[in-house]
Amino acid sequence: MLLRLLPILAAISCVLAVPPPTADKDEQTPEFFAAKALMQLVAAPPSPITMPTAVAFQTTVNPLLTTIDIKKMEAWLVKLTQFPERYYKSQNGVDAAKWIRDTVQALTAPAGTKLTVSLYSHPKWIQPTVIARYEAVTPTSAEGIVIAGTHFDTYAIGHPNGVGGANPAADDCASGGSALFESLRVMTTNGFIPGRPIEFHWYAAEEAGLLGSYEVANDYAAKGIKVVSYLNLDQSGYVKKGTTPVIGIFADYTTAAATKFVTATAKAYSGLAVVENQKCGYECTDNAAWFDAGYNSALAFESSFANAFPYNDRTNSDGSPLDTFDKIDMNHVVAFAKNTIGFLVELSLTGTGVTPVPSTTTAKTTGPVPTSSSVPPATSSAPADTCVHKVCVTGVKLTSTCNACAKAICAADSYCCSSSWDATCVKEVAQYCTGITC
Repeated sequence: MLLRLLPILAAISCVLAVPPPTADKDEQTPEFFAAKALMQLVAAPPSPITMPTAVAFQTTVNPLLTTIDIKKMEAWLVKLTQFPERYYKSQNGVDAAKWIRDTVQALTAPAGTKLTVSLYSHPKWIQPTVIARYEAVTPTSAEGIVIAGTHFDTYAIGHPNGVGGANPAADDCASGGSALFESLRVMTTNGFIPGRPIEFHWYAAEEAGLLGSYEVANDYAAKGIKVVSYLNLDQSGYVKKGTTPVIGIFADYTTAAATKFVTATAKAYSGLAVVENQKCGYECTDNAAWFDAGYNSALAFESSFANAFPYNDRTNSDGSPLDTFDKIDMNHVVAFAKNTIGFLVELSLTGTGVTPVPSTTTAKTTGPVPTSSSVPPATSSAPADTCVHKVCVTGVKLTSTCNACAKAICAADSYCCSSSWDATCVKEVAQYCTGITC
């Protein structure tokens, strides 16, 4: 999201026949108004299916969530921040796009699937958008595709070298980029075969006014490409001190059907509470491009609008950065990967003939972010469970007295009760805990 350029915008508003922006609006650049005024919007074809209102494929999604790797996510995020900047008119911005493409190309598509990635060129600036497509080798009869996207470019308001100055932009928006890449990595490494194709977009030139996503969305509409829904990730890593981690669901420049469904996936899979009916009040990030093109569109954000990271797109006046990795809560980014996987897998399989297997459980909404599927409920004769999270969920260390399973595992592996209940502890459930399957 881009901060304010009010004096410039007010000056050009009469030329472009648009009202000047008000002081509380982001993403209102001269380029944005020019694109908005000049672009020929073509009505998109309708969604080929009626959007579901509830999750149905927990037994497919939950096992995928157990394989999210927070260390891999952190490494990807940190590497992206190491480009001096990712400005849409700079060579660094181009190099960052090529690096994202290369990380996708390094993934191995499992048997029965194919993974392609390309750089989508824009005629008016040099930074390309990155588009990856993951699909079954043998197409199903299901119509349409599902898309999740984020941006990866940067702005540096306040920098002595101007908005193209150095900025690691860890939260805005390396965090969203990391969650998006991990979603793709998890699907490919676990052999998930999509019912309908899934696309992953990393947009150029969002900070200049959603320019990359506007071109892509309207290109798809002009070509008549059917899209079930688009999900946008923007800032995904900041938790304001003193607040409870949440996922903010936005109600403007989104469609009601997509918003209702992303609310359902966030509640079922993210492990976080959901704050609904948030509003930007203007086209603040890339979901607006898909909404304006006529597609189903949703936005999942790092917080309520009021509690968002306060220094996105800014640096200190001496050029020193503000949006740095130390501001990131990686557990929060994990929650967005979980929600993204849930959203994409569910819509990829909906209406394809795959029979959903019901599940009676959902992810925890308090405590540490879970990274695994649910466990069967305890029998009536089981002792009281006082663990702070499920034994099939990674998180903080458990106490050996919280339930019988934790007691057995910690007797064999003390790390689980002295340091952290990590993925190894979860795997040991199968070995030491009778009757529990993760």
